[in-house]
Amino acid sequence: MATTAQSFNPLFMRHDLMIELGRVEMVLDVLRLQADQDDQVRHIPELEARKQRLSDALTRLQA
Repeated sequence: MATTAQSFNPLFMRHDLMIELGRVEMVLDVLRLQADQDDQVRHIPELEARKQRLSDALTRLQA
């Protein structure tokens, strides 16, 4: 369990955002490769929006 100091530490927040951004990017890559094979394409706009929110949060954190 994270301590209060860790949960508000910008370094930990940046790390968590970068990990989540990487996960979303990996899922998007897989979905794009399989786009012609199944109906998972409907999730791409939702994931693109999440990717943008994570990227924006990371930018604000670095400022």
